[in-house]
Amino acid sequence: MQTIQISDQSAEHIHDMAQQEHITSAELIERLVEKYLEKHQLLADVIESLPELPTFKNSPMDIQKAMRDEWT
Repeated sequence: MQTIQISDQSAEHIHDMAQQEHITSAELIERLVEKYLEKHQLLADVIESLPELPTFKNSPMDIQKAMRDEWT
C-alpha cells in the first residue's frame, strides 16, 4: 500500500464520486487507473495481441517478389 498526497478539493471530489458509485475511494481510484491504462495502452502491446497472418511471415523483399510474380 502506498500513500499519495492530493489537494483537499480533489480528495473531496473522489470521496463524492465514490459515494455515488457505492464503492470506497480506493476502489474508485483503482478503476480510474485501470481505465487510464486501457486508453493509453502501448501500440507495441496492441500489435502483439493481433493474430499472426501467414501473408507476412517472410521477409518484406520476399513478399514483394511473390506479389510481383503473381502478375507474370
